[in-house]
Amino acid sequence: MSATETDPDIVHLYSRGSIAFPSAEQRLLVERPDEDDRLFYFSWKPSTDRTWRQIANGEADDAIEAVANGLVAFGDQLFLTIHHEPENDVDERSESGMNPDDYAAMYRYVVGRLRFLGVDNAVFVMTYMGFERWAPIVDALYPGDDVVDWIAYDPYGRLDDTAFADILNRPNQQGWPGFYSWATAKAPGKPMMLAEWGFDLAGNVEAAKLLENAASTLATDFSEIKAVVYWNGLGGSVDARLARDTDVAESFARAYGEFARHSYFDQAGPVGSP
Repeated sequence: MSATETDPDIVHLYSRGSIAFPSAEQRLLVERPDEDDRLFYFSWKPSTDRTWRQIANGEADDAIEAVANGLVAFGDQLFLTIHHEPENDVDERSESGMNPDDYAAMYRYVVGRLRFLGVDNAVFVMTYMGFERWAPIVDALYPGDDVVDWIAYDPYGRLDDTAFADILNRPNQQGWPGFYSWATAKAPGKPMMLAEWGFDLAGNVEAAKLLENAASTLATDFSEIKAVVYWNGLGGSVDARLARDTDVAESFARAYGEFARHSYFDQAGPVGSP
């Protein structure tokens, strides 16, 4: 399937440390002739060798300043996540510097510093993994409505899924209703995003069927989800690449193209109020 058939509106990139973004090369990725440019979405980890508590105490300020300078120079609005998927990095020991409270403090500190340094074009996104196993800590990780513009999560399909809705709101056996239900109760009216999503096209032979009526499912049952950003890649045990040369991948790519072109995604509106 050609790129023009599923031309993305959001370009999701990853960065860390003091590397300023977007670079000149990255800016080429969002340019579109004769129509609005695509939106950047950066997931950025301010440091990978300091704890969240150390970052909150100012030990990554040089990196924060370098990134702030790059964002100010860019000027256009973009999405920005501060340390995506923190669940996988949590160490709940009080002295670890990496417990949920440390994460929330780090996120609040980084957003505050960026704003102080003149960044007014970033729409701040809190990105969870969103899996039901992490239900006990999602509340403590949440940094607060004043520093979170959008809530995002990264759901992936499983072999026993029978509908698109299955990946969006998985409950657990302890009574947790699922990530979407939790998020819409935690922050009513806050726009949501699938920052990553996909199906393992090496193992899920029914993946294409799961996209049937998927756009209608979003519109009727998950209306707070305002953006979906497919993970077109290979990661861990999941091969979600649309361009794999297999019957399963080719049928899914066709289904994805129909899904992406659905009129539901033609709605225009502001991405946030940075």
